[in-house]
Amino acid sequence: MMKPAVRLVGVLFQKEKSCKKAGVMSSGLVPDETIQGNLFVEEKHNGKRMLMDMLDNVNFLMRDDLIKFAASGTKRDWKMRMEMRSPGYTTRWEELYQVK
Repeated sequence: MMKPAVRLVGVLFQKEKSCKKAGVMSSGLVPDETIQGNLFVEEKHNGKRMLMDMLDNVNFLMRDDLIKFAASGTKRDWKMRMEMRSPGYTTRWEELYQVK
């Protein structure tokens, strides 16, 4: 979903024209815990699960809620403070110490 969007931005972007920030609405995306299970029907949510995983990965890698549910609102009255955050040596290459 992101790769085609980024390619399209590269094709459509023109330096001399102004741009506006926009959002995209995707319906039918729900968290796993809200899906009602059924023992007698094969699970049909695999495609949605893969899309939700992709959205979670984007949010994890960018360290910000770039992609979120519209129901959660668009404004945040507070911003997370990162001064006391533990370093992510085991999960983020750029936070590894470099010995010279």
